[in-house]
Amino acid sequence: MGQKSDWEQPFLNALQSENASKSVAILNAKKSPHRNTPNTAIKSRAVEMIKAFHNFDKRSIWDFASRYVKIGNTTALEISAHLIAFSYLVQPVEATELIRQLADNEDWEVREWTAGACGRILAENFDEFYPKLKIWLHEDSFKIRRAVAVAAKIAAKTKKETYAEPLLDLVEKLLTDGHPYVKNNLGPYAIGDGLLRYYPDKVLDRIDKWVNMESEHARWNVAKIFSAAEGAKHLEKAIEILHCLENDESHVVKRAVKSAKNQLKKRVPELVI
Repeated sequence: MGQKSDWEQPFLNALQSENASKSVAILNAKKSPHRNTPNTAIKSRAVEMIKAFHNFDKRSIWDFASRYVKIGNTTALEISAHLIAFSYLVQPVEATELIRQLADNEDWEVREWTAGACGRILAENFDEFYPKLKIWLHEDSFKIRRAVAVAAKIAAKTKKETYAEPLLDLVEKLLTDGHPYVKNNLGPYAIGDGLLRYYPDKVLDRIDKWVNMESEHARWNVAKIFSAAEGAKHLEKAIEILHCLENDESHVVKRAVKSAKNQLKKRVPELVI
């Protein structure tokens, strides 16, 4: 093994003394002037050290995660999200509520780590967590709704065929969501860079339905699917759909079509569209 970083032994000592607050303080001492928390590598290493210290016992890790949540520090919240994901089945009802609260956090880094945790929970506990995400689709908070989109993208990485249709049903419900934070993470990201990569045939089949939806937000999302790099791998479908939408009555959709065309031309310079 390589040499330990200077913070690791003090961090381990804090874990051994059951001083959760001190362990967070040690991590926060590694913050850069430009970030609220240590870098991702440090936080990821801390997560693995905590799990190893507790012998990967999910009950112990759940208890530790609950303590980190109560500290309330940004670093502690980010790490706790991943610990909750690992120990989700210990207390699924309480874990779901904690993750929901973290997904709605004001700090964008906490939301990012939480969205990743949601994806892991969904991938590993699909039958248990999927119904919860269906409820989240109706949350007033756009931050929580956005977490659903990101979770679907991450769960799609499993490439499990049994996940495909339910995940498409999930993102389909978000297509009409007009909030920019949801939209920007849906069409071009969750679908274009995610589900299209892992379930291309099923996504392309759904697009034939989505392109005719009444909501301009839905049609915007459809166009933006092809602004993602993955969209350029399906040029025939991209050209067909963008031609269909280029004379759309909505200026919002027209701008999305123009954006998608520009991205396609950058990736395929010889393309005439």
